[in-house]
Amino acid sequence: MATLQRPKAVKRLSWQDLSLDSPRIQLTRRIVQLQGNKTSADILEQAKQICNDYIEAKLEREGFKNRSWSFTFSNSAPRQESGEMVSQVSIRVREVGRLLEQSYPRLYKDISGRINVPFNSENTVHDVFNNVSSEILSDGLNWARIVALYAFAGALVAECCKEGRNSYVLEIGNWMYEFAALYMVDWIKSKGGWGDLLRAFPSLTPTGLGTSIDVQATQWYSWLVMAVRAWCETAFEFLEYCFKAYMERVRKMNTGSRKISH
Repeated sequence: MATLQRPKAVKRLSWQDLSLDSPRIQLTRRIVQLQGNKTSADILEQAKQICNDYIEAKLEREGFKNRSWSFTFSNSAPRQESGEMVSQVSIRVREVGRLLEQSYPRLYKDISGRINVPFNSENTVHDVFNNVSSEILSDGLNWARIVALYAFAGALVAECCKEGRNSYVLEIGNWMYEFAALYMVDWIKSKGGWGDLLRAFPSLTPTGLGTSIDVQATQWYSWLVMAVRAWCETAFEFLEYCFKAYMERVRKMNTGSRKISH
């Protein structure tokens, strides 16, 4: 049985990383600030947990269930009642995310080929995650775009596993934690927390179980599927756009590198 190993550090800290204006220092300050507030800290931990839950479910659907995944809250876990709410949110995100994947399967396959960037290092995959995620939320936040972000993270991990780069699985949750700290926490807090997602996306099935998404659709279910697809349409458009934007950015970088070499 394959064993997951946390990838070794691939880059030493430079003087630029230690500068007070460096992105890494600014991120650290932001996380420390959020951890000082109970509500913000909970939202941040929950963002990571929902990501890990989504990834675990995605990998199981893709046939990687024989491997051992162990995702848990950190020592500063949310309170019990928040944990129960987050479990419901996590299920709903997986339901809607799976529907999004089924509605637009082309978008969530062969990500490396679509952007013409080989996933041959952790830094590369991290860069793709940050750039694509930023593009998804570039015109503002809503729950549909946030679900699209989780669906993208799941697709990214599944593709890495198919290429034999299993160690990256352990990092995606941490990347989501950092990304949420910079771009998502304040908005989610303004909506009253993750529980607002349950209002935005009513239960897809009477039981609320992800497996029930495969049952024969009733008239009510068919209407709700159409509604969810409409809600996610904006997220889909931004995801499509972000792939093109990232490809253009990489093309310009490659063109610049060739000019310098000549």
